[in-house]
Amino acid sequence: MTKNRPKRSLLFWAVLCLICSAIAALPYLGWLADGWIPRIQAVQPCLLSIVGITLILMLLRRHWKMAAFITTALIVGMLPTVQPGHSEPVSNAKSYELKIMSFNAGRAGADPAQLAAVVHQTDPDVLVLVETSEPLNQAIAKRGAIDHLGYRSAEVPTGGQRDTVIFSRYQLTERVDELSPQVIGWYGFPVVDIETPEGSISIVGVHVYPPLDKALRWQRGLSALDRWVEQQRANPVVIAGDFNATRTHPQFRQLARRLSPETTLWPVNTWPSGHVYPPIMGIDHVLTGAMKVTDMQSLQIDGSDHLALSATVAPLR
Repeated sequence: MTKNRPKRSLLFWAVLCLICSAIAALPYLGWLADGWIPRIQAVQPCLLSIVGITLILMLLRRHWKMAAFITTALIVGMLPTVQPGHSEPVSNAKSYELKIMSFNAGRAGADPAQLAAVVHQTDPDVLVLVETSEPLNQAIAKRGAIDHLGYRSAEVPTGGQRDTVIFSRYQLTERVDELSPQVIGWYGFPVVDIETPEGSISIVGVHVYPPLDKALRWQRGLSALDRWVEQQRANPVVIAGDFNATRTHPQFRQLARRLSPETTLWPVNTWPSGHVYPPIMGIDHVLTGAMKVTDMQSLQIDGSDHLALSATVAPLR
C-alpha cells in the first residue's frame, strides 16, 4: 500500500497540471464546440482561481518544477484578460470630448426614475439603450432626461427588428442597412453619423446574440461588426452596447484589435448585477476607433441585470 502512494500522488498532481493547462488555453480556442467553449471562456477568469490555488499547494509542497509550470500557465491564462495601459496622445481640444452612456435596460425592465436620474447625472452627449422599448424611452423623456438629446435613431417597436436606440445631442444621419437583421442574423444594430462641432463620428449601438445553442449567431454578429469596422478605415467610430463577449473570447479580441485598446487594466465587469456578489463578466463595452476612452465608470440601475457604462472619449492626435 505504501509503495503505491507516490504513484497516486504523482497522478493527482499530473491531473491538476492538465486541468490548469486547459484553463490557461481556453482564451486561445476559436472552436465553438456547439457553443460550449464560448460559454466556458466567459467564466475563465474565475476558473483561474483553480490555477492559483494549485500553485499555492505546489509551493507549500515544494514541488518547484511543477510550480514553475503552473506559474507559466497562470500568466498565459491571464494575458487576454489584462489590458496594459496605453499612452496614445489625445487631442487637447476639450470641446471635442464626448460623453457616452451605454446601458442594457433588461428587456425594458429598468426603473425609469433611476434611469432618468443616471442620465441627468452623467449628462451624456450620446446615449445607447439596449433591450429598450418605446414606453421606457417615453418614460425617461417625461422626466426630462433626454431633453438635451434632440436626435435619435429609429424606433424600437415591440417585436421589431431591433431593440437598441441611439440618442444624440448632435444632429445625426442613420445608415439603415449596414448592420441590418439580415446581416447580423438577429436584431439589427443602429448605425448613425453624428455631426459634432469638430467633425463627423460614426456610432454603433451593439447587441450581439448571446453564445447560446451552437453559438453560430453569436459569432456571426461579432464577425459582421468586425467587417464593418475594417471598412471604416481611419474614420472615428464609437461602438457601444452589449457584446455578450469578454476579453477571453478570441472572436471579441479579433474585433478589438482593429480598434483603440480598452484603457482599463482589468475588464469593467457589468453582468450579472443586482446580486449579493459583484458582476463577474465584462460583456458590455465602449470601444473606439481613431479615438480613445479617457474615463470609464459603471453605474447601477435597478430592474436590469447589467450595469450601465459611462465613458468619455477623445480623438487621437
